[in-house]
Amino acid sequence: MTESGYQDREQSELKHYAIRLYLEAATRILGSAWDLKYVDCCAGPWLSATGDYSDTSFGIAIEVLRDMRRELSTRNRAPRVECLLIEKEKEPFRKLEAFAKSKDSSEVGVRAENWDFTGHLDDIVRYCSTPRTFPFILIDPKGWKLAGISQISPLLKLKPGEVVVNLMSSFITRFVNNEASDFSDLLGEDFPELRSLSGTELEFAVVRKYCELIKREGNYAYVCALPVMKPDSDAFNFYLIYATRHPKGVEVFKSAEKRTENQTHVVRADVQKRQRQERSGNFELFSEDVLYRERKYQQLALENRERAKRGVIQLLRERGQVPYDECWAEALQFSAVYQTDLRTWTDEWEREGTISIIGRKFPSELLRRGHGQVLEFRGMSTV
Repeated sequence: MTESGYQDREQSELKHYAIRLYLEAATRILGSAWDLKYVDCCAGPWLSATGDYSDTSFGIAIEVLRDMRRELSTRNRAPRVECLLIEKEKEPFRKLEAFAKSKDSSEVGVRAENWDFTGHLDDIVRYCSTPRTFPFILIDPKGWKLAGISQISPLLKLKPGEVVVNLMSSFITRFVNNEASDFSDLLGEDFPELRSLSGTELEFAVVRKYCELIKREGNYAYVCALPVMKPDSDAFNFYLIYATRHPKGVEVFKSAEKRTENQTHVVRADVQKRQRQERSGNFELFSEDVLYRERKYQQLALENRERAKRGVIQLLRERGQVPYDECWAEALQFSAVYQTDLRTWTDEWEREGTISIIGRKFPSELLRRGHGQVLEFRGMSTV
């Protein structure tokens, strides 16, 4: 069943579920070597249904950071942890400031600022740039304009650091064909070329274009996109765009994506059941998953697997020999594509004689990032 406080905003439940999973894993890993700072650039609070803001991104982040620090302290490592919560609207900020003061402690320092974050980028960069500090930046605006590359460029360039941006893909694909709309700051100067596309191809192109611009602007090695579906219709609401410079970050985020994918179907099945009962007035004997219907995510996964598969084959064709790590990076940038998919393809290609694998210690050894294995292209067969 849907968690208490999230009815009619289940998309926020899924977003928060993903953010929690990512932060729990990332802070546990990075907190063993770095002090940590978390910045929420558009904190709100918005539509919170709990008195303690435990159903908000910033509330979840502070809880995770506090628990992580306590866990690390049992292993003789207690990193300095701080949070900066930013909100420009006066009334939400009043609530945010009260919350920040109530949570500020020696374990986790919390402060709130009544800023339009785009006018205080230098302040945020200075805040994040203390020695031996790793910052996590969340940019979750209500619309899409504040996600423009020029609006967030200094935050993308923070080194070290990782960024998560909420890209409102459903809004963008809805308005990109409007001649009066200028999406150049979000999708590049050539964005009008996207107007020749429609449906899933347009949505995919919008997300990948934004990821490419984020990657280039911040000089990131990897940018991934986690899709979040609308709770009551077979469509995507937004994507969480994640940028990192380390492959371990990709592993963490893709694990969060896979678990969020599973949770998506649980949550949406519950919403569908509730809607059916409201229409009929009858109690259902079957569990939620029996009558669950979903097509969009399956279509995304199918199409992205084909795109990723073609991308890896193209790498092999062009270069002849490609480290498995690079094939891994190419494939996992696509939403709903995982290492298990890549291993399935490489097994198929090896059986068909399309590739050989260099660097295996024994024939049945799994292909893994960081193990020095190389894929050698030997020619196409049935691929």
